Amino acid sequence: MKKTNFYPTIWSTAPYAPHVMEGWYKSQNGSAELILRNEPATSLKVSEMMLNITKFAAIDENGKEHFIIDFPGQNPVSFKGIASGTFLRSKSVLSLPKGTYTALRFYLAGWGNQFIYQDGDEESANAFERLDFTIDGGFKVAEGNAPEVKLWFDFAPYQWKRHFKPLTDLFIKSKTQQPRLANSFGN
Repeated sequence: MKKTNFYPTIWSTAPYAPHVMEGWYKSQNGSAELILRNEPATSLKVSEMMLNITKFAAIDENGKEHFIIDFPGQNPVSFKGIASGTFLRSKSVLSLPKGTYTALRFYLAGWGNQFIYQDGDEESANAFERLDFTIDGGFKVAEGNAPEVKLWFDFAPYQWKRHFKPLTDLFIKSKTQQPRLANSFGN
């Protein structure tokens, strides 16, 4: 009698394969995804922003500003880069009038704003009144759009050596840091 080996796992999928997990975490409503860029923040290697947002607006292709929502008494919101895998969801963006939008504008309170760079350095950003983020490829609001929008921020990923910064600061003479982003550009 001949012995035949049978391997049932050949036809099954690995439970944590990327294509399987994508289906698990995929939004059931087909949300739109926007990649937001701020060129000065990208060039200066900002990896995270903690912003105390007071208002949120969209700018259309003609340069007209459309306010989306106000945030009274808001606590700082963390904006992290795409590399971190975090994003913000908004259902309010789709309440805009029909048209094409090129940027999102965040108005900031005068306190609680902070930029964190890829090397772990932190800097206060309370001098800004607003920050503009361009929408990669634009965004068209039309009839029958998805019920929500995912906002992804294109920031520099953190460096692995930032975890050793407290240790290296013990051995290296402390230098006075000059602000990198807060006074380098304006909106």
